Amino acid sequence: MDNSGKTLVAFLLGAIAGTMAGLLVAPNSGQKTRKRLNKSANDVLYDLEDAWEESAERIKDLADSAVDELEKYSKKLMQK
Repeated sequence: MDNSGKTLVAFLLGAIAGTMAGLLVAPNSGQKTRKRLNKSANDVLYDLEDAWEESAERIKDLADSAVDELEKYSKKLMQK
């Protein structure tokens, strides 16, 4: 995982921890707190889904680049 991936994971974990701590000490009813926790969890899942899709795109791009480079190298070897 590159630095941007690690940073994103650290940010998301910090956001989750901060949200949970804030909700647990907030003077709201149980039902209201559960709704807020559910919304926060959904927001985090949405962010994780976006990060996953972005990572999948990066991996596909890297794989495509690797295939292109291997094809070039293979052609050079065949010419020799």
